[in-house]
Amino acid sequence: MRFLITAIICSLCAGCASTPKQAVTSIEIKEIKPRYFETEQFKRISEYMTGKEHVGERLILRTQPEHRAGYYFILVLDEDVRRLPIGTIVVGEFYTPKSLGKQTHEFTLPSQRASTDEIHIGLTGEDWPKKGGVPAAWRFTIKDANGAVLGEKQSYLWSL
Repeated sequence: MRFLITAIICSLCAGCASTPKQAVTSIEIKEIKPRYFETEQFKRISEYMTGKEHVGERLILRTQPEHRAGYYFILVLDEDVRRLPIGTIVVGEFYTPKSLGKQTHEFTLPSQRASTDEIHIGLTGEDWPKKGGVPAAWRFTIKDANGAVLGEKQSYLWSL
């Protein structure tokens, strides 16, 4: 019996002493799913009781955080977002119906992140006033805190 207890304690200690996975130095954006979301699509039952938005296991970044409705790009990564280094920035560049010129927005990932391989990037509020429109072209670049590019993906029209 002592042997069993000792073995369990040793395995627990070994598990606690193991080192966490290192931050990634490159990442692949496997897919980008663009779509329009209404405010109601983000509401959960808990929000009706607490009054606070509950994002669950999602990482949602918005150009105007006080507005939820807008055009979102769901970046699907090949790694969990928690493996990205602290200070990671996602740069989104867009050609939209709002203006003839390119719009650029930078989003810093929060230090506390849910376990997911998706990042929801939203053009919200005045940055996306049209419900029925779609962006003409876009490009996303993920950079570490020093500006080194970790990954990038763009639409077909961006390269033309």
